[in-house]
Amino acid sequence: MKKLIFPFIAIVAIVAGMGCSTKFKIAAPYKNITVIYGYLDMNDTAHYIRVQKAFLDQSKSALTMAQTPDSSFYANINVRINRIDLNDSLVHDTIHLNRVDLGQEGYPKQQGVFFNTPNYAYKFKNLLDPNYIYRIVVTNQSTGQVDSSDAPVIDDRPNDINPASGTPYFTSPVFSDTSRLGFASTLPNKYVDIFAVYTPPSNFNFEGISTPAVVAQLIIQFNWDDSDFTTHLKTPRSSDYDLGYQYLLTSTGTGQIDYQIPDVSLYIALSSALGLAPANVIRLLDVCNVYIYLGTQDFLSYQQNSLVQGTGLTGSEIEPVYTNVKGPDALGLYTSRGMQQGAMKYTFDTVDSLEISPLMQGTNIQGTVYY
Repeated sequence: MKKLIFPFIAIVAIVAGMGCSTKFKIAAPYKNITVIYGYLDMNDTAHYIRVQKAFLDQSKSALTMAQTPDSSFYANINVRINRIDLNDSLVHDTIHLNRVDLGQEGYPKQQGVFFNTPNYAYKFKNLLDPNYIYRIVVTNQSTGQVDSSDAPVIDDRPNDINPASGTPYFTSPVFSDTSRLGFASTLPNKYVDIFAVYTPPSNFNFEGISTPAVVAQLIIQFNWDDSDFTTHLKTPRSSDYDLGYQYLLTSTGTGQIDYQIPDVSLYIALSSALGLAPANVIRLLDVCNVYIYLGTQDFLSYQQNSLVQGTGLTGSEIEPVYTNVKGPDALGLYTSRGMQQGAMKYTFDTVDSLEISPLMQGTNIQGTVYY
């Protein structure tokens, strides 16, 4: 599942908002604004950081410039990451990032007004260590300008024991193969409880905060087969049910996550995902994939400011509503995230109820692929 759970909207906000800011002079001379975007994730084997430039020129059409790679990429920059020890705040070592074309890395750019190739990013493959802060430093070797941003690492290793608590860093029953998803009733006050606990490293301190994870997001991915009983063709299908963001409750020294989902909400979500069954097609339910993501304070601040200020054409400023990039003409969001996932089968009672429920009318559920 390639779920970009913390979406890339910083560059979009900059470009879309340029025409409606009261602070940006449309007739101003051409000026480079560096945009840095990236999320570090311990689950990734390779890490990609976008470094681009926003553009506006008094003598050229923005649509024309959007089709020119030189308008969005620097020709002569150095990108590196300094690893800073959490214990003594000293630079431990330096990682140099190489420029790659994301299209050749298996991440093609979507079609649109902007050019599609090249689609550059900066890559490194080192394993992330939660005992360090990862400071990205971008040096424009033509102008000497230096921009930077710091990111902690969310330690979400499921099999490593946190010595402070004696339990794994990130735990939840849904990460177990024995968990089941049961919502057989649509009566009031019936709900599914999905909870998790995140325990930060005992020595963690980043900008005065004692945990790298402050916000969570839960996604349930419904999976099923469309089975044509005339052709005997089975087509796998899936749909994501986004339960939104939730603050981590930290009063106990750990981050507690607790989503209480009304049974009826799950019926409605699944019915909407399936839709009316095509002719000659029955639906066979497969396991649900449950994803719990963790985000940092920087991401939470970005989300909160987005809700208040707005982005894009209706935003009040051309800049992203929140940036943690330091530099005279630099913007963006550079931080980290964590994730764990589990696969949950439906209970027998739930499958029986889904097959006959009026809320599922027309979906034509007739069992599962695994019972």
